[in-house]
Amino acid sequence: MARDIVPLCANSAGIETVQATVGGRAGTYLFDSGIGTSGVTPAVAAAIGCKPWGKVTGFRAIGERVDVPRCNSSTVKIDAYQTTVPQLSVFDLARFMGPASAGLSGAIGLDAFVGQTVTLDVAHHRLVLEDAASLAAIRKTAVEVPIRLVRVAEGAALTVDLGVPTSSGTAWMELDTGNYGASMVDRTIAGLFGLNPSDTAVQRWDVTPAQGLHISGPVMVKDLILDGNLGREVLRHWEITVDLADGRGWIKPLPSTRPPTD
Repeated sequence: MARDIVPLCANSAGIETVQATVGGRAGTYLFDSGIGTSGVTPAVAAAIGCKPWGKVTGFRAIGERVDVPRCNSSTVKIDAYQTTVPQLSVFDLARFMGPASAGLSGAIGLDAFVGQTVTLDVAHHRLVLEDAASLAAIRKTAVEVPIRLVRVAEGAALTVDLGVPTSSGTAWMELDTGNYGASMVDRTIAGLFGLNPSDTAVQRWDVTPAQGLHISGPVMVKDLILDGNLGREVLRHWEITVDLADGRGWIKPLPSTRPPTD
């Protein structure tokens, strides 16, 4: 496969979207690396001949349980890239996004790229599907970081966690392009990052997940079912390459965000 650059665009609400054809029907889809399972709205499900059945169960970071029905396998085509996902979730995006969901046919997550190596480039509004040559070039200049491939919803979902060292061990932070607000840290480990576990307002943090990498900005302490969640406020400073087959990751800080040196 040749290296393929997929442009992402913002809709009227500022939400990043991708043009995709799912089940033979073209539409505008939310792109969200933290959504877990790709899916379509009930209207699109009907249009592609899917009669939703059963359920897919997932949990939001705050622990809220979400049950939605599913479609069977379907083709997903994004520019030159085409794959078959084993199932699609069927969800009412307005329930989760409100008016920002207007015009969206569904959502595309990392489960549509299983086995591929992709670069999340939030700053330049693009998703890059890497080939062997481009990955070799990335590995020469980027920082390799610990990651986990997270498969929930009976293995249907796929998200990626970044390992961040603390004095007590490695904390695992979800990389979430669908988080447009402050990053989040679970209350039980907030103190490891110099945060006040009792403060429910937006705080500031300053963390170095690996040599040459830096996190700073707004963060909220919450009761989560994961260690934390890194949103766009952090991700826009990096080009993040993830091998979704072998579970390896590399981060290249963008020039304007490199931490100062002494």
